Amino acid sequence: MGNKLMDLRDARFAIYDQLKISDLYAYEKFSDYSDDTVDLAINTAEKLAVNEYYPINAAGDKAGVVFSDGKATVPAEFHAAYQKFCEGGWTAPAESYDYGGQQMPTMLNYLTQMLFFAANQSLMVYTCLTHSAGKVIEIFGTDEQKSKYLEPIWSGRYGGCMDLTEPEAGSDVGSIKTKATPNEDGTFNIKGNKLFISQGESDLTENLIHILLARVEGDPEGTKGLSCFVVPKFRVNDDGTLGKLNDVVCTGVEHKMGMKGSATASLAYGDNNDCIGELIGGRGKGIITMFNMMNEQRIVVGMEGIAMGSSAYLHALDFARERKQGVAFGQRTGPQVPIIEHPDVRRNLLVTKSYTEGIRALLLYAAKCLDLKEVVDDETAKQKYSNLVEILTPICKSGGSDKGFDACVTAIQIFGGYGYCQEYYVEQLARDCKITSIYEGTNGIQANDLLGRKIVMKGASAFQALIDEIQSVIAAAKGIDGLSDYAAELGTYLDKFIETSGLLRERLTENGFLAYSWATPYLSIAEDIAVAWMLLDQSVIASGKLAAGGAAEADAIYYESKINTTKFFISSILPQVTGKLDAIDKNDDTFLKLEDKYFID
Repeated sequence: MGNKLMDLRDARFAIYDQLKISDLYAYEKFSDYSDDTVDLAINTAEKLAVNEYYPINAAGDKAGVVFSDGKATVPAEFHAAYQKFCEGGWTAPAESYDYGGQQMPTMLNYLTQMLFFAANQSLMVYTCLTHSAGKVIEIFGTDEQKSKYLEPIWSGRYGGCMDLTEPEAGSDVGSIKTKATPNEDGTFNIKGNKLFISQGESDLTENLIHILLARVEGDPEGTKGLSCFVVPKFRVNDDGTLGKLNDVVCTGVEHKMGMKGSATASLAYGDNNDCIGELIGGRGKGIITMFNMMNEQRIVVGMEGIAMGSSAYLHALDFARERKQGVAFGQRTGPQVPIIEHPDVRRNLLVTKSYTEGIRALLLYAAKCLDLKEVVDDETAKQKYSNLVEILTPICKSGGSDKGFDACVTAIQIFGGYGYCQEYYVEQLARDCKITSIYEGTNGIQANDLLGRKIVMKGASAFQALIDEIQSVIAAAKGIDGLSDYAAELGTYLDKFIETSGLLRERLTENGFLAYSWATPYLSIAEDIAVAWMLLDQSVIASGKLAAGGAAEADAIYYESKINTTKFFISSILPQVTGKLDAIDKNDDTFLKLEDKYFID
């Protein structure tokens, strides 16, 4: 099988055969890439993830982050592995050559990141947030800010974090109380408090760049009055050397269920009236600026979840093949057999296999859309890929995190009592993975985003772009023996999904409170349809390869497995959307009558 982090045979099939990463080589930005260089990158990332990140994950979980005198010390083992990560150019491989990047296709970057997330989520969180902080500066920063911060961020010498959440303003971003007062030199004095800030303080890098939301005194309440600021832990001198410590104080780190090697900090800004921040992105445009970081992180969080779920599946699969318990099904006596031969275990494995393969492909598909919207010249095509990224973001985030966690829980179930013990990796994976459904906007917020914004935006053109893509795959599959019935089945569910989506759009204006009560089941339906779409697309390709003949035995087994996984998902898992669709269509209003007094404590 290879490593227990990711099924690279399946991942390679997704990027080479299904998504055709070679199409990107024709664009100037990616002209230095070929299948050989892509494979080299995957192999190099796998080696680093398996040999450096994975072996220290349990030690990092045990040691945790130590807080003392305002300083957060990460597990000692993390430093050497992080340095090797930086030296290998993995901190910002998709960025421009101009800033020391490798102009790597996002699809390839995402695949390699998933290896690292599966190997050591706590350590990788430091890196992915650093990248997003740098991206904000690249897109919205002044030339001076880019010159000052980008190279050390992209090289990994500086870390980065996103500072939104406050004690009284979690998901309600518009309630932020942190204040910014203008100085004569164009900088701002920052004063306030934040909490739950991942990498808000650590000793992993020589400096830390906070991307912070605050309200300039006198600006309007709500989100329209927010601005975005660059707040370094150490001020940076004109020559690039570090200056005095900024007035940013870590007041504590959280003691969490999982992710124990990741520093989640509470921060106080300006207690001594000397916290200096630099405006970025324009005054009053903080939400636009910050949501560039947030939207990138939402897809990244989906990757985190499914990466850990994929690893849990591979561990469970190995265990199920090796663990012998009970006799063969239908027999009363005989030798013990591996538990994979028992129906319940096999079904659990198949469900997990279906979701991990389908959602991984969906995330890589979204990555290709991110690349294409940047490099295509045709404006219609550019808008199409932009629309697809918009509507897929909440589906990728929620699907990756929820189904990734489900995979971890299922893996524990397959291990039985062993899985509940710390000696087995799946126990830690479940604890580490749970946060992904909360990170970067809870999955309830993702559901509200899909229902209230994404399916209605631009005259429903983003929704239609997704439907068109799914329908094109269904049409292709209907012409293939062995897939046509399954394609028709998906088509039936899709038609019902389209109809229900139209009803929900109408209800948003009729009774929004009741309509939004259906947001989470609606998102769940979208996730299942998206997984079926990805798996069916892969089966069309696998069927073609089998029909062409000449496949090696191992390849033929893989293609047959792909087709059977698709059939299993569409016939045995996808039908569960029927009940959810029927409930939404029925639109029973009892929900409105269940006021607070009916929640008996």
